Amino acid sequence: MKFFAKINLLRLAQLFFGAGVFILPLRIRSLIFADGAYSLGFFDEYRAFFIHASELFFLVAFALLGLAFIFRGVKMRKIPVKFLLPFLILLAVKIAVVPFSRDPILSLLHFWRTFEFAVGAFFVASGVFELRAVVRILAAAFFLQSALAVAQFFARGELGLHFFGESFFTAETFNVGKTVLPSGDVLVRGMGTLPHANIFAGLAAVVLLLLAARERKYSLVYFVAVVIFAGMFFAFSRAADLAFFAGLLVLLVFNFRRRIFSTAAALGMFSFLIFFFGAPFFVRIQNSPASSIDRFSQISQSVAIARENIFGVGRGEYTAALAEQFSALDFWQIQPVHNFFALKTAEESIFTAFAWVAIFAIFALWGFREKKFEVLALVVGLFLLANFDHYFSSNFTGEAVLWIAFAFVVAEISARPDFEKSAVKSSK
Repeated sequence: MKFFAKINLLRLAQLFFGAGVFILPLRIRSLIFADGAYSLGFFDEYRAFFIHASELFFLVAFALLGLAFIFRGVKMRKIPVKFLLPFLILLAVKIAVVPFSRDPILSLLHFWRTFEFAVGAFFVASGVFELRAVVRILAAAFFLQSALAVAQFFARGELGLHFFGESFFTAETFNVGKTVLPSGDVLVRGMGTLPHANIFAGLAAVVLLLLAARERKYSLVYFVAVVIFAGMFFAFSRAADLAFFAGLLVLLVFNFRRRIFSTAAALGMFSFLIFFFGAPFFVRIQNSPASSIDRFSQISQSVAIARENIFGVGRGEYTAALAEQFSALDFWQIQPVHNFFALKTAEESIFTAFAWVAIFAIFALWGFREKKFEVLALVVGLFLLANFDHYFSSNFTGEAVLWIAFAFVVAEISARPDFEKSAVKSSK
């Protein structure tokens, strides 16, 4: 007992949690569940479950934090129940539909992971894990990812960092994120160690909005933001660019004087990159109508699946249901619908999807009402990204970043005036 009393358990927990956040983008993982993952004739990653190195750090952090509560006591900022209630309802609905899943074990594993993220987000919002430190660590992680993404673009392929999860790919690799110029030249889209360029770019946009909301006092922050912005650009993700600039527009409209410099800087850098590397970007823009048609087709497929499964097919089971109901699809088309809310409807019922829509709507409204425009900008960016892709549900890093972002939202809206100056300390 005296041994634990002498150790700064809270500090250790914070260090492990920070390490987990830092390695979030790295795909260092181990497969622990794959029942039915080969039923389509190839390995279906969405029907498998991996343990990631990052969440092992989180679990150690939670264990140490538990010991800190027991042996030393931990002070934490109280969050009014009304700010937590939407998430409690979400978790209740998610666990309620697990028994109706095609594979309840897989759904239960995913629920456990979501619960982990929710617990971590709660401790971030309550100040146990300091919000500013978490944002900075996440920014450092995506600073490195962005540098890697830029290097991948110019190297036209992977850089050999496979231990950290980098994919094996070149410009000739089938179904990898790439852009084909009118000249026939093929350029890869930077993605770091994440599985796709769209995932990397979307999460980079979220990190940039977090930085815009929290960190503007130091020149190093601007340098980090510039590198992350460059990485996002060389991923050539239309949704990421739209989400970032929409969030920036919200900040500019409601806080013009404080945001005019950062907006001008972002537009200036974007114009600079367009001038020298605009060809791939405009090719992506020209392909937008075809991509939109494909996404509408995916949504109609998800609606058809949801109609036949009112309580959802279960987390990870969408691809199997899609292959069964639409057998004419090619294997590369067997993927989750590129819309977070549509995927939630098909996999975890309309009730889960509605709970998520309510969370976005409630916090956007509260952000506007309380004049927390940084919150409103972030929620707008997240909502746009959620409507264009599925990685907030289907990707480990994407889901984690979504919960961290909402931890920021809750902390900002519920913060006392002196919250920035308060520190969470273990009681002696």
